[in-house]
Amino acid sequence: MNKKIRVLNISKPYVAAAYRQKFRFLAEDPRFEIGLITPKNWAGQDFEDLPGESYWLRTLGIAFNGKNHFHFYQGLREAIREFAPDIVNIEEEHYSFVTFQVMREARKIGARCIFHTWQNIDKNYPPPFAWMEAYVLKNCAYAVTGNQEALDILRRKGFAGPAAVIPQMGADAEAITKAQQGRERHRQEIRDRLKIPMDALLLMFAGRFVEEKGIQDGLDAVAMLKAEGRNVHFMMLGGGPFEAELRAKAKALAIEDLIHWIGSVPSLHIYPYFAVADVLLLSSHTRSNWKEQFGRVLVEAMLSGCVPIGSNSGEIPHVIGPAGLVHQEADPRDLARCILSLDQDRALLFRLGLIGKDRVSENYTNRVIAEKYAAIFLEVAKKP
Repeated sequence: MNKKIRVLNISKPYVAAAYRQKFRFLAEDPRFEIGLITPKNWAGQDFEDLPGESYWLRTLGIAFNGKNHFHFYQGLREAIREFAPDIVNIEEEHYSFVTFQVMREARKIGARCIFHTWQNIDKNYPPPFAWMEAYVLKNCAYAVTGNQEALDILRRKGFAGPAAVIPQMGADAEAITKAQQGRERHRQEIRDRLKIPMDALLLMFAGRFVEEKGIQDGLDAVAMLKAEGRNVHFMMLGGGPFEAELRAKAKALAIEDLIHWIGSVPSLHIYPYFAVADVLLLSSHTRSNWKEQFGRVLVEAMLSGCVPIGSNSGEIPHVIGPAGLVHQEADPRDLARCILSLDQDRALLFRLGLIGKDRVSENYTNRVIAEKYAAIFLEVAKKP
């Protein structure tokens, strides 16, 4: 029998149970022995236990917790040597200290390294980040990028090694399908609880409340549509530093009765809300140091039959494709136009929902992503 390829994966988002499905699928593949290192806690979120995880798993302490590019793991050397990987898949940016830390330890035991980058803005980093970036690009066996722009940037920086464009994680098809089976029940229960009419067009945002996500444009659009007599409601899942400003804006626009503040929802409990909403909004604003890198919430919504409307920031139009509508970023009037077109044409809303389900099933489920990573692991394992 051929020896299994031992693949150790390391990244901070996997404190959330919903994000780890990719590793459960990879662990089912008899060609691999899968391991995962993730923090005990990241940026205030504790590691979420999930029964039935059949792979090697360690949660470690983090220094500089919550600092994306400055943090590092405590006890990393011992954990890596305990698992003894052939390949280490570091799902962190190539200029981050943690990537440099992991790669240094992995190379000491002869493991080949992969890194993942979302960075779709071309930046020149100051020392020591420039030195760490150069070290990682020189010594990695493979690069995975979350979007095409990130790969183009790596090439411009001189990286000539093998690479692929694959999102870090996708949609949980099983959980979403289960939520869809109770769609009408969820729709009735949640709308009754929130006092949303069954015939209202229900918009939804899910994520962190920060200004660059463009949530304020959704409020402006709802106010415009209210003035035209449209029956549109907006459901908000999440929280964050911009919430007070959003609540004040809703009050100033006199649309408080149309905005529904749900608060933060655990990652495994969000799917019924996708089943209830008609439209997901992701109206991100590009900044000098950031633009939307993928928008995982888009693929979760699309697989649920919820039609996405997004701005033209970064990767959003490429993820949505033919399954939704795209508006000019920071233009609430253009956003209102897109919403109105779906409110007026419910047949179009239904057709786009079907297109979105097919699009995600073919490209963006966690099983599809796991299969793509498996192909990379096999390729890297063959390298001398």
